[in-house]
Amino acid sequence: MTILSFLQQPLSIHVPSPIQAATAAVVRLLHWQDVHRQRKHLSQLDDRMLEDIGLTRADVDYEISKPVWRL
Repeated sequence: MTILSFLQQPLSIHVPSPIQAATAAVVRLLHWQDVHRQRKHLSQLDDRMLEDIGLTRADVDYEISKPVWRL
């Protein structure tokens, strides 16, 4: 296939149905809720527990300061 023949092919763009879009939005919101819950739990660990899992208080402070949509 040459570049010219590739460029002449029609582009196919997938447009999700409203149900697919709503489902994706709900899945994303549930994921963000889970991230929030995990970060909240992480913030409640004491320094001894953090040391056991190889984290410092600074690591935790950095993680919990991020918005839920950033991993």
